[in-house]
Amino acid sequence: MRIATATFALLVCLAPAAARAELLRCSEIPAAQRFVEGLPPGPDTRAAQRHLDAAKRAASDEECDKELRQVDLYARRAAGAEKRAAAPEPPVPCADWLHQDRPGGSDYHGPPVPGCPAGR
Repeated sequence: MRIATATFALLVCLAPAAARAELLRCSEIPAAQRFVEGLPPGPDTRAAQRHLDAAKRAASDEECDKELRQVDLYARRAAGAEKRAAAPEPPVPCADWLHQDRPGGSDYHGPPVPGCPAGR
């Protein structure tokens, strides 16, 4: 649910410039700040916050647009990292008649793996 909400907020608040012809306005900074605060801690989140702070200090709309685009870039990376971290690990392939060196096979000499039958 959190990832879906974050993705929706990202699309609404920080839509890419290709989808919109106008500049990202400095009036969007509060929404961007709320979004960045909801991201998990990490290097991309810190970079997004630095660019957001620079956007707050921007002297022109063009400079603000440039910084908000960087916020969008790093926020997408941070949200993607969160999504990848939440994904389940792929299952370990168990032994079959051709691959007896995998968990559960007669030639396997490692620790037991949940979901694979015990070695024979």
